[in-house]
Amino acid sequence: MPALTIAALLITLLITARAWRPLRETTLITACSWSIAAICVALVAGVLDITLQTNHTGWRDLAWYAAAIMLLCPGIAVLGARRPGAAAWGFFVLLPLLLVLAWPAVASTRVLSVGSPLELEEPAVVGFGLVLIMAIGNWIGTRFTLPAILYAVGLVLLVAPLSATVLDLFPDRTTSHVLASLALLAASTIAAVRAAAGHRPGDVFNILWLDFVDTYGMVWAKRVMDRVNASAAHEKWSATLEWHGFEWQPDCTEEEIRRTRERIEHTLRWLLKRFVDPAWIDRRLDSQH
Repeated sequence: MPALTIAALLITLLITARAWRPLRETTLITACSWSIAAICVALVAGVLDITLQTNHTGWRDLAWYAAAIMLLCPGIAVLGARRPGAAAWGFFVLLPLLLVLAWPAVASTRVLSVGSPLELEEPAVVGFGLVLIMAIGNWIGTRFTLPAILYAVGLVLLVAPLSATVLDLFPDRTTSHVLASLALLAASTIAAVRAAAGHRPGDVFNILWLDFVDTYGMVWAKRVMDRVNASAAHEKWSATLEWHGFEWQPDCTEEEIRRTRERIEHTLRWLLKRFVDPAWIDRRLDSQH
């Protein structure tokens, strides 16, 4: 079973690494880096499952828990992925977050000294769960809802068996590692397929908007939508931005449509430049020119 875990994680790492190039045009390159690093730590934990003897159970548990808390970081990194400040987010938010979540495990000197199984107390598990909700909930309602849920299932399978009050419905730790790795593989595969498929042809501004929503999640999308609609009200556009795209007022003249489309493009470029490079926007608006 550990061999299956390692195989699934290797494929997941390959899929994640392939996302590096397209994400270089966005502030999500930091989140991608965290994903790659976390999967590498999970691979180390998988190797330890094979190589370490049973009297080193605590070290194996610590490795898997380290992978689990690192796998939280990509989602939290997205919440700070706006220029300027995206780089500083890692130092002032992600690193302290890792230290806080890791402390209950690292402080377990009994685990470090004699290799007893790691058992997390309830506050530590609850804290992990709250951060998991923040990290994953951002994509609920987007095209990546299913991958986000599968990702969350994988992390729950890694951490829940470490709880001192674990429910009987969870399998043993070795089986949980296999199931978690398969859940992560499924999440990355579905996300890659849906990202490659893109949206169906339509208005280029709607394609640009929906790609941004799917890429950055609901939190940043809500803030951008509020800014766009504030400009629409101030400048008296003939359209407003909704979750599914732009809604146009009935009986608009061609001049009103032309003027509004010019302002939409200007506003979206101005707002999204804090998240993505101009080339990322240009490819989605290319059919307009």
